[in-house]
Amino acid sequence: MKIKASFDGLKLALSNFEGEIAGAATEAMRETMPLAKQELRDQITSSGLGQRLANTWRGNVYPQSRRSVNPAGYIYSNAPDIVDAFSRGATIRPLAGRRFLAIPTNNVPQTRARGARKQMTPEEVQLAFNQDLFFKRGPNGRVYAFVNAVQSRNRKSFKPSTKGRLAQGRAEKPVLMFVMVPAVRLPKLLDLDAVAAKWTSRFEASFAQRVEAP
Repeated sequence: MKIKASFDGLKLALSNFEGEIAGAATEAMRETMPLAKQELRDQITSSGLGQRLANTWRGNVYPQSRRSVNPAGYIYSNAPDIVDAFSRGATIRPLAGRRFLAIPTNNVPQTRARGARKQMTPEEVQLAFNQDLFFKRGPNGRVYAFVNAVQSRNRKSFKPSTKGRLAQGRAEKPVLMFVMVPAVRLPKLLDLDAVAAKWTSRFEASFAQRVEAP
């Protein structure tokens, strides 16, 4: 006598069960990942770091077009160095043997680089105003960098002291361009670990709810 057992029904049941688990896990990840990304963005704006930096957060769920029992939510920033600095409270120091960091004031003109506007560097300011910066020492190891310039017609900016502008009666005066500091200690404004822990827990709860649902 031969006994033959068939496991076709069991295989089908297991296959259906795995499909339900994959669906629940993937749906839970697709629900929670965008919310976690939004909280990271909100954390940046509420810290006063601006919407532009907040928008550097991006996110994807993998796999993108099918379900999986092990879905992954990947959230990343297009400005990782800045985000890392404010999440650690890093100290920024000069590189390449320089003694100071140059912190621009509102008097520093803007220039366009790669389609974006940014304030000029000390070297660019010297070229734009056709003169070297001159310095005055201040408290706490700071040094203040100036150029001689005249005010623009709309009185909103400063221009090089050309003969034509001086002939118009515009007075030349020292204009503060940079505050030179030995180092900058950034405050710890971001808590990425707390966001990750919170939304890992939310994913687990969302997954459990879907599995337990009739």
